[in-house]
Amino acid sequence: MKASKKVSIAFGATALIAASVGVLSACSSNSSANIKYKTTSSTTMLTPDVLTSKNAPIASYWFPNQFLKWSASKDKDLAYNKSTVPLAKRIASSKLTPANATQNKKTKIVALSNMNSSTSGNPSRGTNSINAYPFDYWQYVDTLVYWGGSAGEGTIVPPSADVIDDAHTNGVPVLGTIFCPPTVYGGKTSWVETMIKQDKNGDFPFAKQMVAVAKAYGFDGWFINQETEGLNSSQATKMKELVAAVKALDPKLDIMWYDAMTKDGKVGWQNQLNSENAEFIDDNGQKVANSIFLNFDWNQAKSTPNLVKNSADYAKKIGVNPYDIYAGIDVGDGGGVSTQVNWPLIESGKNSTYTSIGLYSPSATYSNASDFDEFQTQESAFWVNSQGDPREVGASTNYSWIGLSKYVVEKSVVQGEDFSTNFNIGVGYNWFKDGQKVSAQQWSNRSLAEVLPTYRWMIDNEGNNKLTPSIDLANAYNGGNSLKFMANMDTGKASTVTLFASQLKANKNTEFSVAMRSDGKLNVAAVVELSDGSSKTINGDTVATDKWGLIKFDTKDLIGKTITKIGLKFESDKLLAGNAINLGVLNFTDNRISKKLSISDVKVESKVFEQEGTVAGVRLSWNGTNNKDLQNYEVYQVNSDGTRSFIGASNINHYFVDALVRGKNVKSTKFEVVPINKQGEVGAGATTSITWPDNSLPKANFTADQTVVASGATITFINQSNLPSTKFKWTFEGADKTTSTAKNPKVTYAKTGTYKVTLEAINSKGKTDTKTKTGFITVTDAAKAGLENYALKAKTSVDSFTNDNEWGPNAVDGNVKTKWCAVGTTQHNIVIDLGNTRKINEVVIDHAEAGGESPDMNTKAYTVQVSTDNKNWTEVVNVTNNTAAETKDSFAQTDARYVKLTAVKPTQGSDNAVRWYEIQVLGLKN
Repeated sequence: MKASKKVSIAFGATALIAASVGVLSACSSNSSANIKYKTTSSTTMLTPDVLTSKNAPIASYWFPNQFLKWSASKDKDLAYNKSTVPLAKRIASSKLTPANATQNKKTKIVALSNMNSSTSGNPSRGTNSINAYPFDYWQYVDTLVYWGGSAGEGTIVPPSADVIDDAHTNGVPVLGTIFCPPTVYGGKTSWVETMIKQDKNGDFPFAKQMVAVAKAYGFDGWFINQETEGLNSSQATKMKELVAAVKALDPKLDIMWYDAMTKDGKVGWQNQLNSENAEFIDDNGQKVANSIFLNFDWNQAKSTPNLVKNSADYAKKIGVNPYDIYAGIDVGDGGGVSTQVNWPLIESGKNSTYTSIGLYSPSATYSNASDFDEFQTQESAFWVNSQGDPREVGASTNYSWIGLSKYVVEKSVVQGEDFSTNFNIGVGYNWFKDGQKVSAQQWSNRSLAEVLPTYRWMIDNEGNNKLTPSIDLANAYNGGNSLKFMANMDTGKASTVTLFASQLKANKNTEFSVAMRSDGKLNVAAVVELSDGSSKTINGDTVATDKWGLIKFDTKDLIGKTITKIGLKFESDKLLAGNAINLGVLNFTDNRISKKLSISDVKVESKVFEQEGTVAGVRLSWNGTNNKDLQNYEVYQVNSDGTRSFIGASNINHYFVDALVRGKNVKSTKFEVVPINKQGEVGAGATTSITWPDNSLPKANFTADQTVVASGATITFINQSNLPSTKFKWTFEGADKTTSTAKNPKVTYAKTGTYKVTLEAINSKGKTDTKTKTGFITVTDAAKAGLENYALKAKTSVDSFTNDNEWGPNAVDGNVKTKWCAVGTTQHNIVIDLGNTRKINEVVIDHAEAGGESPDMNTKAYTVQVSTDNKNWTEVVNVTNNTAAETKDSFAQTDARYVKLTAVKPTQGSDNAVRWYEIQVLGLKN
């Protein structure tokens, strides 16, 4: 399969993120009565396209040797990268009622999804941007594979913690990816050999690490995609033994094998289960991997032998469950709902399939959408059908996408005596508490996503009623969104929405309630189906109005009974047209008196100040609570007037405050962390603070347009002093003028020699700072011959590259039409070996725009370091705000054999790929 692709869309909604500075009182009896909130502005924190703080925790990724060296004790981001959310238990399939006659309870779906935009550089638990893939059709997925891996970034990719949390909340196990790329994508047989190497005892260290990492991070297994060519049957046997070793170490760890490597070690996609690949899941009756994902080419014309049926037959022959075989469908190239599928090849009868279904890149519905509304529409059509009703069934007489609800039963985790949801999808433009907006800062954190309705959508209307459902990002009760139904309703006619499949039991303390609002007054009733086949309608204790309010339903007649479906019935006493109904919370909870929660010992674990002390990245931790009533923690900035401004929320006892903008004249910032229980009550919090650096002091710095010149040349000095510096005093050695007060003076050097330059910067209060560069200017007649590019055709080494067509040597080949490109982490580096120690004084870089790409792709921040031994480095260039297509950086002439260039911020925005088309390292000709 392909290496991971970058996926990102911007949900354009300017009106939704307008800044607000209003002060709000606590919004309901569930909140602490003395708290006042100041609505957080949309500019309180910088978005990742502007800045990600240097101490941001990042999701892990490795090459095989790095993977073997990993240890929990040395993983500085482990607290952020591990999931503590247990895998929720789903309702037994025997107790589920199919929504239509063609659903098969045995058919499963695995989704290989690009949950993040690249293999590397991904945040552990969200950002200050809404742009994260908010998947919420978990009811149709049985296993999620966190797809990733590339030869330029890393080939072993555990799921990011927010994805594990979200999936586990919905009862879906998550697998990490082990990707052995084809050689055309940079794959190496040595990587595979590292994986299958045994120690002196015959054990597989790689297998032990697979188990250790999965346990430490809290995910459920691995998807193995071995597509590297050049191996043999012995190595294929070792790969099989590696999988068996993992299962022996932890039988519960799920291993899925991809149909690429055959038993002889060659790469040969079978597109079916047969004797060439079956031994990777069953070796003469011994179970190896749990399942296999078949390659896509079974999906051909009807004249092709039915490879899916063949796979099911072969599975039965060797004693393997056919539903552990996944017929792969590449929906990424097909753009999701535009994918062409020969559906009859999957179907084995009226309500059955030969095997389960495997989806590669269903995240295409997100990456191909231009906005959130289009994404919702595509998701509904993809997972359900074009009607958005799982009860409808499309005919599979052509290759058109008909929706997956035709084949699989909707699963649910809604069972027991407690269930509540705020319908959060894990992203938002705002944050709400009890119906009031407390923040206009956009955010993403899929760890905060909750359980969405099982049925999307089952709506029954009387008369001419019509309800159009959607997810509302502009209005919520708690969190970032609510469910919205745009309603046209006749007087006295009802519309019933069936929301959840369940196995809930009421007791004498059960409270059943919803938080709702409606543009027009609305009568609301709960509609429940019971395990005995009967149903009950329970009228709410009040009506829904245009203000958020709690509506309760009396459960005394439900005590001891099992509820198998939960729905709501809406009815109006007046004609309604274009009426918005918002559903913000649904609670079915054991309402015993809950204990208010508390935390203690909030600490600043680390802090980084950037942009001259105006932006901070802060890692916070605290002693939390293991109380089962905990919903999450909320993090606030405590303002000087005692109000609170919402920063973010967390489901663990850590939080990273990313790119917090310093307010005017602010010297310190206090943070408060408070626990929230499942009843929405704010518990006793704790505080800590940071002190901002004094950024009113001047800081002198400068460079020049050239540093090695012939006698008689004029040099322009470029002032790089900080913003508080308002006045300047220059002192020049050996120039036609010895001093200057200009900001960027020009001076001429008449005589050969080496000269120092001094700059004194002065702020408005008279404070000064001085910078002297000794030997900065070299005047020599040898400069008349010009400078030589010592980097041309030189040897290079890079931290990563995308493929063999975009590798390191392209940056020094003299051709501005070829490039070195690396994706993933926010910093990439290239080391150029000049062959011998040279005297150099200038580096020229052709950025993305010089190669014909967008100016937005030009590297914004980078450094240049030099060394004579490839060990000890000296920084000679530090650029923080470049926009140019070509940059020329001069520095004092120095001896160097090795030159290291690091892309600190690879682009102008959030794209983390560096694109350097040509690099020149210049010095005097020999």
